[in-house]
Amino acid sequence: MTVYTIFGIVAFAAFILALIRFIVNRPPNILITFLQDFVGCFFIFSGFVKAVDPLGTSYKMQEYFEAFGAEGLRPMWEFFAGYSTFFAIVMIAAELFVGLMLIIGWKPRFTVGVIWLLTLFFTFLTGFTYLSGYGITKPFILLSAISISLFAAVAFPEKQSRRINITFFAVGVAVILFLITKFTGHFFTSEFAENKMQVTDCGCFGDFIKLKPWETFYKDIILDLMILVLVLNVKFVRPVFGNMFRSTVATFAALASLLFCLYNVYSNEPVIDFRPYKIGNDIVDLRKEKRPEKREMQWQYHNKKTGQWETVTYEDVMKNHVQYDKYDTNYRKDNIIDPGIPAKILNLRIENDEGVEVTDSLLADPNYSLMVVSWNLDNSHTEAFKQLNEIAAGCDKLGLKFYAVAVNNGNLDAFRHKYQTAYPFYNADATPLKTIIRSNPGLVMFKHGVVINKWHYRHLPTFEELSQQYFSKK
Repeated sequence: MTVYTIFGIVAFAAFILALIRFIVNRPPNILITFLQDFVGCFFIFSGFVKAVDPLGTSYKMQEYFEAFGAEGLRPMWEFFAGYSTFFAIVMIAAELFVGLMLIIGWKPRFTVGVIWLLTLFFTFLTGFTYLSGYGITKPFILLSAISISLFAAVAFPEKQSRRINITFFAVGVAVILFLITKFTGHFFTSEFAENKMQVTDCGCFGDFIKLKPWETFYKDIILDLMILVLVLNVKFVRPVFGNMFRSTVATFAALASLLFCLYNVYSNEPVIDFRPYKIGNDIVDLRKEKRPEKREMQWQYHNKKTGQWETVTYEDVMKNHVQYDKYDTNYRKDNIIDPGIPAKILNLRIENDEGVEVTDSLLADPNYSLMVVSWNLDNSHTEAFKQLNEIAAGCDKLGLKFYAVAVNNGNLDAFRHKYQTAYPFYNADATPLKTIIRSNPGLVMFKHGVVINKWHYRHLPTFEELSQQYFSKK
């Protein structure tokens, strides 16, 4: 699925809703009605695919906070990173809530205003993701934030004339910012290079679909234009049903969206799993490259005299055809001839105490094997290890492999002694461990490299239950 498919599905749903409205009560402006339904459906879809896995959004927000910290004010961003799960839950629940509220027309000015602010916030994030590939400077980030703040102010005035005036002023500032960016070298330090982006995926649709950074940015620009039309024509956003019914739906939607997010964070694994480690997937196979990438090694050199970026190939370098004194800076930007078909899982590497990789040998066991996953032992739910130890003892009697994969923070031996974990521990990076299971600790069952089942620490099975369901059929 692509972003174009998503837009098409949402547009079709919005068309059906607008058609029903037109048949029932003939709204005064059918275009505004369509945009009302389109934006509402889009927010519900975007919110839902993230609401099934809010921790994924939380981890993505931590990436953003870390990237912002590199630009300055690091203590503040590190503070925010500590509350990334809270921010993720509130943001996702708000997406679901305002999407539905826009469709039913609950408090139109408030709802459209919140959607406008959320979309501008998303635009800033996706813009930072994409444009950082050009080597953006701090003045550009500051002026971009000012420009977005001006657009945000459009939603606040009650008078239509003031909203229009602020819009023209904000557009003027944005155009000036674009022209300065386009025709001077003050804001971008180089041509675009994907490897320079500080956050390579915005997480707009969680793990449901991974979009290229430029796709997400342009998607948000299109949404901005649609919602700006709604902001300037909010008087045509018409409610459906009666006031009492809308208020009841609003109360229920607010509670339901919040509880749904909380359930998928604190109570269980995501109800729908879009990750590559979902039940039924062959992890060993997903770690294999299907077709290798083909690329031509190239560099971009900045000509001191003309100010232009010139392409220098590997062949030019080898034949000594490069006049290095003409240039003042360069960076590598290869020409991708064939992107190939890369492995879907690239960052999973499990090592033993000697640093030797043992990933495939562990996962590809022909018998059932159980893996305890913990991306941070110090912050794990330690009571769960009592039950995990009992399962490990039962597996040992049957000759089944039982082991743990964790991040070794230097306290591993002390932890194992304290909680009497008699099974082997292996080491891996925190990022893939957070992706494998959204539980700390969690338990994963494999057979021939295939994920058979996964358990949150709140729902760990007993060894007897595992034996009856799986091992008796061994």
